[in-house]
Amino acid sequence: MINTTPYWLADSSARRYPVLSKALTVDALIVGGGLTGVTTAYLLRRAGLSVALVERDRIAHADTGHTTAHLTAVTDLRLEELVENFGRDHAQAVWDAGAAAIEQIEEIIRLEQISCEFNRVPGYLHAPQTGGDTLSERERFRSEAKLANDFGFDAEYLEAVPHMKRPGIRISDQALFHPVKYLSALAERIAGDNSFVFEESEAKEFDEQKRRAKVNGYWINYGVVILATHNPLIGEAGAISATAFQTKLALYTTYAVGARVPSGSIPRASFWDTNDPYQYLRVHRQDGEDYAILGGEDHKTGQVERTESRYERLETALRQIAPEAIVDHRWSGQVIETNDGLPFIGEFSPGQFIATGFAGNGMTFGTLSAMMATDWAARKKNPWSDLFAPSRKKIKGGAWDYLKENVDYPYYLAKTRLTPAEGKSLSELAPGEGKILRLKGRKMAVYRDASGRVQKRSATCTHMGCIVRWNSAETTWDCPCHGSRFRTDGSVISGPAESPLAE
Repeated sequence: MINTTPYWLADSSARRYPVLSKALTVDALIVGGGLTGVTTAYLLRRAGLSVALVERDRIAHADTGHTTAHLTAVTDLRLEELVENFGRDHAQAVWDAGAAAIEQIEEIIRLEQISCEFNRVPGYLHAPQTGGDTLSERERFRSEAKLANDFGFDAEYLEAVPHMKRPGIRISDQALFHPVKYLSALAERIAGDNSFVFEESEAKEFDEQKRRAKVNGYWINYGVVILATHNPLIGEAGAISATAFQTKLALYTTYAVGARVPSGSIPRASFWDTNDPYQYLRVHRQDGEDYAILGGEDHKTGQVERTESRYERLETALRQIAPEAIVDHRWSGQVIETNDGLPFIGEFSPGQFIATGFAGNGMTFGTLSAMMATDWAARKKNPWSDLFAPSRKKIKGGAWDYLKENVDYPYYLAKTRLTPAEGKSLSELAPGEGKILRLKGRKMAVYRDASGRVQKRSATCTHMGCIVRWNSAETTWDCPCHGSRFRTDGSVISGPAESPLAE
């Protein structure tokens, strides 16, 4: 029996929230209880603002509950296309935005101690199972791996991607998690101190002059409003401008099938092929069991008659990848693409913020939207505000010194963790030398002393998570972000770090 409920929603024990039944006044109204809305409400609360989060159905049960939940900086537009369309600086900024979102999710999980099966994994962009391994495509993979490395990402061309055995690229430091467990835990941290979460509470009317919205017949007065509804509402902007904006969006239906597979039969990673439409695979591991989810077969919503054929193609493809797969779930979702391939995130009219057009990067761009909305509400500079602005014109290179402009933003203080490792084997290390090596999938700070004895420590600074660098003159590990220094055994020489590098 095939279950048509998304795998993430199979457990119906998520907390219920009340229906709005009185008028309120808050600093910020957030409309939409998916990943974007919940994360925005949480971050605004953390920034000291009072919030009201309203969802017309249930928290995390709409688009977020129907995702496949890849966390990746890799966009639907390939890296070379981003460079060609927008210039090198803007292309790097797009991938950096996704990486920053993953960092934000990981930081929230660590801070709030959320159990949601979050794991850092490699991502593999690869040729499809049939075709796509021509010489020109292999050269393109090589070129894109080099571009990713130039932008500070740890990427490598592979003649045969693990399990798929097709040419492609490995991109390190992507991630996977359980989206509903994550959001359910996050939503529980919002209410209190004049902040609220409401379900079955739909915003139906906006009063721009008085800065208020009518929900269930009651007015919510607010300072700012964030529309986090996937496909944006009209809100305060008016029908004419909203209708014109809608012409920049295209809605696609996407499909997914889920199956139990033998434990360890598929690597824990993210996979995407280069077909059009492309397919994407992940393995969710919980309580010692592996569950494979394959998505894809996208088409413009309403433009395919026999949609069952999409599920059939996915099931056939999944059984090619995992012959012992036992398919027991199938569901569909929706993604929104924009006219230029980048999302629209930012102020749409005075005091109104929107976020839409995430394509296949809903989890990362949704989180990024929350980060940008929080900076916008606090009137803080954000590195991506111009790049993703809903009012943007065609973006091209120009004289923008992207890294110099944004060097003080928190993400860039910690970006060293994306820097490629300097090697993969202890044999590459000479006596008296230290290097950042990737061993067993992790970056390690490795030192070989004059006698040949090797010391291995985590390469992650214990202050704010930057990757340390080898100081050959002083024989120390130094943090380039905030100046912490460590001995070769990982012990602290000077702060701000207080704890040694982990063994």
